Amino acid sequence: MEKQTVVIEYYVNTQYWLDAYYAKYGVLDHEFAQKLNDSTPDNMRHFTMSFNNEKLVIFNKDKNEINTFYYQDLYCINKTENGYLFFINNQDFYFVSQQSFKSDELEIIHDFLCDYLGKNLENQIAEINNYKMDINRIYYCFYYLLFKKSIMTPIYILVMFLPCYFLIKDSSHALFFVCITIIYSIAIYFSIKPGLKFSAENWCKTSNKIFICSKVIFYEDRFTMTAKTQLSTTVIKYDQLHKIRKVKKGYLFIINCNSGYLFYNEDFTSQQRQVLEDKLLQYNNFYLK
Repeated sequence: MEKQTVVIEYYVNTQYWLDAYYAKYGVLDHEFAQKLNDSTPDNMRHFTMSFNNEKLVIFNKDKNEINTFYYQDLYCINKTENGYLFFINNQDFYFVSQQSFKSDELEIIHDFLCDYLGKNLENQIAEINNYKMDINRIYYCFYYLLFKKSIMTPIYILVMFLPCYFLIKDSSHALFFVCITIIYSIAIYFSIKPGLKFSAENWCKTSNKIFICSKVIFYEDRFTMTAKTQLSTTVIKYDQLHKIRKVKKGYLFIINCNSGYLFYNEDFTSQQRQVLEDKLLQYNNFYLK
């Protein structure tokens, strides 16, 4: 490749941190970005970056210091929708926004980096960028978690009071008692779904709005949920779940007998569903029905 060099300048401020952590996590946490900016030393703000086909040279204009990183020696280089992440190790990184480059420079940078992109990136089975805990999702989650238990209640009532029928000597009174028991059981049955709907609506009204929308990533052995407006990530390993059930609408990841996460079939491509299911079949807590 012909020797070329692309040089850019950037300034570290709140917007830089906001863009950098959006690139890394897909989260726009303004409060977190502001705190990072407030803690950034004044001599770590003005930089010049020089790219060629083998290395990245970072010049700190405040401290008059130079750091050189060969692409092949970096832990990871990841291209995102808004820029590039250059990982020095699995935690520390430099971010460069696409807006820092001219249009022709973007093509040159891509040619420089294309052979190094993705090294050490963990394999992802699927990514749901906007997983919304809306009323319908919560309702169906409650439905699959609680409906079978709830539907047994009328049966329990009938079984529990059936012996009383034989203790009533007057047949007309006994028949009346049975009819009342059946009507009561039917009323309970038909109140189950509205009750679940009410519970779902109440959950959405009272829950912390920060966690209503998340970015979900499925890996080989776990999935992570990161709130879209706050840098808070929950890591859930498949083998630590109470149960994982394949249901009509998708997959139910059950935390305990009263809570879980429902992922619709349409949250995945058909190929992603197949890969995910193949992975889940390795676990004893996965049930196809």
